[in-house]
Amino acid sequence: MRDANPWARALLLIVLAAPAALPLQAGDARRGGRKIVLIAGKKSHGPGHHEYDKGARLLQACLEGSSNTRGYRTEVHTDGWPADPRALEDAATLFFYCDGSDHSEAAHPMLQPDRLSQLDRLMKKGVGLVALHYTVFVPREKAGDRFLEWLGGYFDYETGPPPQRWYSKIGTHTTRVQPGAPTHPVCRGISPFELREEYYYRMRFREGDSRRTPILTTPIPGEPEAQEVAWAVKRRDGGRGFAFTGGHFHDNWRVEGFRKLVLNALVWTAGGEVPEGGVASTIREELK
Repeated sequence: MRDANPWARALLLIVLAAPAALPLQAGDARRGGRKIVLIAGKKSHGPGHHEYDKGARLLQACLEGSSNTRGYRTEVHTDGWPADPRALEDAATLFFYCDGSDHSEAAHPMLQPDRLSQLDRLMKKGVGLVALHYTVFVPREKAGDRFLEWLGGYFDYETGPPPQRWYSKIGTHTTRVQPGAPTHPVCRGISPFELREEYYYRMRFREGDSRRTPILTTPIPGEPEAQEVAWAVKRRDGGRGFAFTGGHFHDNWRVEGFRKLVLNALVWTAGGEVPEGGVASTIREELK
């Protein structure tokens, strides 16, 4: 039988379909969206340095308040690992901001019993991974190969010349950083900017790794060429990894380019589309 009022029927279908087209609000677990898990390690430095918890919560607030980024929900877990490890199972990407293992493997939360195996399983499922600052200090035998696969590089403190044995280096400098690959999604909206940072450089990278893209480079005094201080990889398992050796000074989150770099990386490693111009964010007064 013919529809007596086809126009009314068409209008009804449009109205019924409209709610499904509304954008998801960032951080709204009830409405779904890609889950970003932000894991902060235990505090080990003085005020303003290695503020893992504050940095993770700042990133959460920036994502949830972004004016141009939707479809993500965030969780912050402190003390280096979720109280219930099942919190990682439905994550689109994992962010680690924690101590490294050069003084003691017990200080690095990713190296504790059974955690590397859980992370390995998640990486093979295509879960993203972001590592910031001291997190990239790992032992070669126990985790070096995993970090090369998951992230593309790590801080090598074991295979250099004696007596210190550090292959990689560390130094606090004020430099001008610039995008290493302007067309990469993580570099969207990033222009060269001045930064005072405790950089890690001369990182241990896999030889001939075509997956790795330099994301941020900077000149370091005494080094003959610009150093890669942030990079990204697209893994064969479909997952994405990003590492940035900055993150020592909490005040650097005020620098828009610094903040945008990490926010872009969270969205990209979660499998999302980084907006043109990068993830927009502001720092609330109480977070400054």
